[in-house]
Amino acid sequence: MPVAQGLWLEGKPMHRQKRRLCRSLPALAAGVGILSAFPVGAEGQHEFLLLPSADYLYVSDLSPPDIVESDVHAGVDVVYSFTGEHLRLLGEYLLSTDESELERLQLGWSPTDNSMLWVGRFHSPASFWISEFHHGKYLQTSITRPSLEQWEDENGATPSHITGLHLEFDRELQDEAVLGFAIAAGLGPRFVADELVAYDMLDPESGHGLSLALRASYRPHLFSPAQFGFVSSWNEINVEPANNPDLATLDRIDQLTAGVFVDMHWEKLRLISSLVYHHNNLRYVDGGVSDDYVLAYVQPEYFISDDFILFGRVDIGDGEDHSVYLNLLPTFISHRNMVGVRWDFAASQSLTFEFADTSQQGENFNHEHYKEFRLQWSAAIR
Repeated sequence: MPVAQGLWLEGKPMHRQKRRLCRSLPALAAGVGILSAFPVGAEGQHEFLLLPSADYLYVSDLSPPDIVESDVHAGVDVVYSFTGEHLRLLGEYLLSTDESELERLQLGWSPTDNSMLWVGRFHSPASFWISEFHHGKYLQTSITRPSLEQWEDENGATPSHITGLHLEFDRELQDEAVLGFAIAAGLGPRFVADELVAYDMLDPESGHGLSLALRASYRPHLFSPAQFGFVSSWNEINVEPANNPDLATLDRIDQLTAGVFVDMHWEKLRLISSLVYHHNNLRYVDGGVSDDYVLAYVQPEYFISDDFILFGRVDIGDGEDHSVYLNLLPTFISHRNMVGVRWDFAASQSLTFEFADTSQQGENFNHEHYKEFRLQWSAAIR
């Protein structure tokens, strides 16, 4: 089975069923024009997928107050795909009330039916959730993402995007099971002020370090949605202090991650979980500091009917409360206990409600607590 087909987002079927707008859209259009110059077979096709969403967040019981504000958020994720006999172009552009960014732009070549070699900016294969659900909110059951799987510019602690080379290949076994592998190497993010900033193809700057990522997975059947596997990454994160005095003498962060994930399906139950070990070596001008911690989440989903899903999630960890590295990310979600319900209706539309008890990492290792009430509309339009 080919690794990538059409707009099913790098081979993954659809679940259930900030800055540079002026330069991003022309770049994506230019990519389409470049690829149209290649000869293609009769099966070559262009496809678009729109993933709009609108969210309302109400925050209460702040301790201390004014940490997080209630807010309304809206956006649309635009995914473009061209598929030819051996070539493919994939672009993803996110426009929202918070940001405007080209998330992915990757050109792929398929040397065999079961392999794909990409070049460009793509999602790190070292994250199961990101590889499975991407940016479109309709594709995931929950409104929020696990803290382990957050994007770089949304309090994430590990790289979500890499710019370089990405190889995917599958191996079918005799019992129709499938082994899948994804390997990536390229430029990762820098640490600027108080967040990770991914390499921008449209505004290239020097100073980005090397990121290596790996994912190995096993599916019990060729067309089975169930899978489990292993993820790992090595990231050299160069630091730009900006206006953050805590980074004045910090030169680089070397980060190693290794973990496991599982996505199991039964008749009415689904279980998504991942556990990842992190080792960070903070290289200061006058020495180094190392820390280790484990982050994990467990998200069960129960299908009440074809249209309603009851779900919940626990974001937990060990050692993260006293991590020197995470202390540099004061808005990182250190703990979250969440429950919710999703209603799928009409033609690929959904309404989702979540309630969560949440803790941010805070400054000086002091957690900041609050409760979240979220309501979201999302859709998929082809």
